[in-house]
Amino acid sequence: MTYESSPAMRFTRQQLLRRSLAGGAAIGLAPSFLDRLGTGTAGAAISRADAAAINFFSWQGYDLLDEPAMKAWRKRNHVTVHSTYVNTHNDITAKFTAGGGKGIYNLSTYEAGYGPFYVGLGIPAPIDLSRVPNFKNAHPLFRTGAIAKKWWNFKGHQWALPFTWGIQAINYASDKIKPPASYRDLLKPEFKGKFGVTDDPVAAIVIGAHAVGVFRADSLYTPAQLKKIIAFWAALKKNARLIVPLYGNMADLFASGEIVAATPGWAAVNSFAAAKGDKAVKHTVPKEGSATFCDAFMIPNGAKNTDAVYAYINQAFSLEAQAQEAESLVQAAVCPKAVPLMNKATRALYPYGKLVEILTKSAPLEVIPNNVPKGYATFADWNKAWERFKA
Repeated sequence: MTYESSPAMRFTRQQLLRRSLAGGAAIGLAPSFLDRLGTGTAGAAISRADAAAINFFSWQGYDLLDEPAMKAWRKRNHVTVHSTYVNTHNDITAKFTAGGGKGIYNLSTYEAGYGPFYVGLGIPAPIDLSRVPNFKNAHPLFRTGAIAKKWWNFKGHQWALPFTWGIQAINYASDKIKPPASYRDLLKPEFKGKFGVTDDPVAAIVIGAHAVGVFRADSLYTPAQLKKIIAFWAALKKNARLIVPLYGNMADLFASGEIVAATPGWAAVNSFAAAKGDKAVKHTVPKEGSATFCDAFMIPNGAKNTDAVYAYINQAFSLEAQAQEAESLVQAAVCPKAVPLMNKATRALYPYGKLVEILTKSAPLEVIPNNVPKGYATFADWNKAWERFKA
């Protein structure tokens, strides 16, 4: 299935990344970036030869179909976007290694932690930065230095361009409780039956690693450490009201008064709950730290007709587009000068003034452990452990 325009509701990955909403408006816009409800179309094939066509293969929402600045740009430049949406990163991996995606799709994305893995598989093509002058608008952390060289600019090439990021910790009802100072606060008797554990294994493993003091940005945890992380979540589960299947469900539970806290959390839930009439939901990062994500545009190896793709990516880094992306995706912008262009609710979702501290110290971007040395847990082990925990 392909899309020329955005549907009324958008869906996002449920398990590997952390965003979801089961209905309602976000920050006064049409419902955007909602949890995927079985709409994946990873097997669909697209064949477009026109030079002004962008053949997109990634998460729904990241093709930026609804943002006014991007809509106007497409109309002015007679560019069409043909999108095929995925359910997990495995869809992207398979499509560009063994799934016949080379030469068909000319725009995709990867989360920071997948960068070295994808480059090793030969998935992204080097990006010509001279063709994306607006990338200079991005914060230096995303362009130069240790963070950029770890995830997007290494082995002598720029492999992807980060355009959105976010953090995850604890959502709480600010009219009923103070912000939890520690994840372990949720183990206290006063929280018995009053909070939710969100079904999000990646964020949960990272948060659990912070909570038990074994966090590593390289995600190298021994089976014993993984067991310790899961034991922490098992203890939380005993004190929790329920496992929250989706972040949208979390907003419903806050709005109905059934819970006063939930983790893993996501700042966007503040807006989701506000759209349901509960403006007291806030997001906080306890002393241990948080989970973090950052997604980047990549041009797949073998991509054809990339002139429109480069121009599109460049437009996506304009300040106006960055502000609108943050609002529609309910995530953080990478361009500091775009922040004043956002509405107040969007600006308040993320602590832009502490961006460097967050992404380098309290919540550094972490590796997805697809290939690990002997003696360490793999990503498959993470998922298996989480499924056992839920059962």
